[in-house]
Amino acid sequence: MNRSCTPPFWHPAYSEGFILDWDGVLAETRLSFTAIREKYFGGKFVPLFEAIAALPPDKAEELKKDIYDVEMEGAEKAEAVPGARDLLDWLNSQDIPWCVVSRNCLDSINLAAERAGLQLPEVVKSRDTPPVKPDPEALWSGAAEMGVPFEKCVMVGDFVYDLVGARRAGMRAVLVQRPEAEWKHWADVSFNYMTGFVASLKSPKPLVPWEYATIEAERLKAAAAKGVRLSGDSPYLLEECMKKAAEGVLYFLIDAPLSPLSPDQWRIMPGLVPSWLDQPVREVLRELLKFRFPMAEVVEEEPGGIPFSG
Repeated sequence: MNRSCTPPFWHPAYSEGFILDWDGVLAETRLSFTAIREKYFGGKFVPLFEAIAALPPDKAEELKKDIYDVEMEGAEKAEAVPGARDLLDWLNSQDIPWCVVSRNCLDSINLAAERAGLQLPEVVKSRDTPPVKPDPEALWSGAAEMGVPFEKCVMVGDFVYDLVGARRAGMRAVLVQRPEAEWKHWADVSFNYMTGFVASLKSPKPLVPWEYATIEAERLKAAAAKGVRLSGDSPYLLEECMKKAAEGVLYFLIDAPLSPLSPDQWRIMPGLVPSWLDQPVREVLRELLKFRFPMAEVVEEEPGGIPFSG
């Protein structure tokens, strides 16, 4: 397969590495932590592993054991998610590296894989090797162990932590197996069932990515065919570039690119860390675009066929 997709559109089929959640994506164990949340937190929905640190040591150990027992009980009855084997067959046929990054314990993953008849990849990240999702380090670590740049990876999950983790890590995010999820807005694209996702991988069509979700496709395509040229000395440089990037502009050419980030530029643009002061403004803009608008580029000369305004 030609693994490319013309920006500003994308499709997970063209990703260079797949990071897969385990439970609910590959193995169905039907875990329920309702009783545990009732026992320890009065029924409130809290992130269980993160909440352990707030408990007294004896309670923390008791909670860890209860979670482990629930996971092992579910793993004993694990079945492959419909379409999971087809997904893995497709990844292997395309020579696309994949790994598992899960909040489950490794014992339960191994047992569920055995019961469901699923082969695990070389790289399996569980909560036994913290940090865990949605900490972006969990996903960056998986990408690094696969040998794939994190920005070239896609996270496939069935829960909000998968999607939020992907957003924090600067990765694309695919939601599967959750037709009624209230947090679909965190995903680049969602498929009600894994089988639909696999069908889309085999016949990919351009998709509008998360950062441009509010822009109509034709308007986005038109914006992406233009570039913007701005002065590196303008106090409004970063603000204007981010505004244009939000409209779908992909190419930015900065006159006097080695101009240092000035105090005025720093004050006008919220969220800049102080250590960026006096650094080349071109590099500061690249860092700003990297996670928020990853398809946008700061170019050193006008690409052929792209009209620039400014």
